[in-house]
Amino acid sequence: MAADIVRIEVHKNLRQVLEELRCTIATDMKAKFGLQEISVPRTLSSQILAAQHKGQKAIHIRIKKIGADRGILELL
Repeated sequence: MAADIVRIEVHKNLRQVLEELRCTIATDMKAKFGLQEISVPRTLSSQILAAQHKGQKAIHIRIKKIGADRGILELL
């Protein structure tokens, strides 16, 4: 995965959009799966945004449970 990550400079507005997307996804997944805590990788929101702009209609994700009420969101 680290080979897929590049560092770029972006406007603070895009950074804010990506962070809001990340928070929205975390909140939705917590509610859907009844979790108290979920970790969302920082790059996940940019991967989702890129997929949407490429016209991808479905984004496949999974929750890797690491406890009774905790999980990690992963993009497949």
